[in-house]
Amino acid sequence: MRSLTIPSVERIILIVEDSSQIRNVIARALMMEGYITHQAKNGIDGLKILQKVVPHLILSDVNMPEMDGIQFFQAVRKNPDWTAIPFIFLTSHSSSEDIQRGRELGVEDYLTKPIEPYDLVKIINARLYRTAAVEVAQVGQAYLDTVKVLANAIEGRDVYTRGHVERVTTYALWVANALNWPSQQMRMLEFGGRLHDIGKIFIPATVLNKPGRLTAEEWEMMKNHTITGAKMLQGIHHLHGTLPYVLYHHEKWDGSGYPKGLKEKEIPVQGRLLAIADVYDALTTARPYHKPRTHEEVIKILIKDTGSHFDPQLTPIFVDVINKRRAQAAAKKRE
Repeated sequence: MRSLTIPSVERIILIVEDSSQIRNVIARALMMEGYITHQAKNGIDGLKILQKVVPHLILSDVNMPEMDGIQFFQAVRKNPDWTAIPFIFLTSHSSSEDIQRGRELGVEDYLTKPIEPYDLVKIINARLYRTAAVEVAQVGQAYLDTVKVLANAIEGRDVYTRGHVERVTTYALWVANALNWPSQQMRMLEFGGRLHDIGKIFIPATVLNKPGRLTAEEWEMMKNHTITGAKMLQGIHHLHGTLPYVLYHHEKWDGSGYPKGLKEKEIPVQGRLLAIADVYDALTTARPYHKPRTHEEVIKILIKDTGSHFDPQLTPIFVDVINKRRAQAAAKKRE
């Protein structure tokens, strides 16, 4: 039989049950699947174990002497260190009133006795996977919140590009969605789009906000933001996937871009996609060196520069997606 245990992770289960026979049967089934188990005969003993070990899941009988399962659950949830521990109740078929009491307290998971060990392992494993998925989502949101803070710090120094990274990221995500990129690539695109100008944090505000033409020295300083940004991020493991966006969004299809002068498909697709979104937003918004151009004007520029500045396969897709999104937005306004 294929193992049901979550791979490569030791999981600790606290079993709280007044019947030593039931406790031992459950413990054997879980240990055979690689779980570490701790046993308690009632809620009081369970609380003592929790002072020493924080399990990944608690499996508790409802009807026990001295401190029953409901009282034990209430005591566990009063401690901030234990509120996130998944809790599963064991109850008999005739204990509908106990289930109702538990539901009122927020308990979602119940198992009725007797239960087959194999089924028990499957249910516990599914509950742990559910919890792990929530944790991953929370970590991902924390990463995104951090990235947003960094992006806002950059834009706070550049009065001409407020909202730029948000819009560029949105445009690029629209195209990636049309290309059916997998979720992990979409996630890195979201991070990379927001962080693509992070190297500008080291450029003096007088240069970023200069209303006139940049000097040769200032232009070299500005171009260097791609390399500086990549160096800032390369030591952060979970952001490695953002490096192609940060480093290559100013490369051009014909090899005349920077920082490395790559051409055609030498340029990673992440850089080729962001280059189109970046230029589209730059031309449709006001900058110190130009007034905003209309959507139609910019589309003509993108098409004209396809094959020199922009990827000839990606550009038509970008244009089609942007036109459709604008048409959808206009239709909603008319409703």
